[in-house]
Amino acid sequence: VEAMISEAVAEGAKIETGGKRIGNKGAFFEPTVLSDLSPGMRIMNEEPFGPVALVMPFATFDEAVAEANRLPYGLAAYAFTRSLKTATELGAEIETGMLTTNHLGLALPEVPFGGVKDSGYGSEGGSEALEAYLVTKFISQAGF
Repeated sequence: VEAMISEAVAEGAKIETGGKRIGNKGAFFEPTVLSDLSPGMRIMNEEPFGPVALVMPFATFDEAVAEANRLPYGLAAYAFTRSLKTATELGAEIETGMLTTNHLGLALPEVPFGGVKDSGYGSEGGSEALEAYLVTKFISQAGF
């Protein structure tokens, strides 16, 4: 995480908050927000697996969707909007296993948790997780 943030800053990203290790033991890192990002930065192409929020504005809806779908990953997406129409369109267009709009509540036991593309297929949690253990059978009978 530290190296990815350092690289991004060297390439022009701005640390809005955080950006440092906490202490010198363990793998504790300050919650970090980066802005002034560009799509070519490593942190925009690889999962940092740390408390890092990447903030990148877009001029158009289509530009935002293209950026969201650009990578071969699709575990989770988060969107913030004031428009129900935009939220509905994002739900249809973003290639992800999970999408939350205007909140961060993904990991609930009663809802499916899973991704698409290189983030995996199938899900755990929710009633959808049981499907892998079921055998669907159609039986049709007539003329006794």
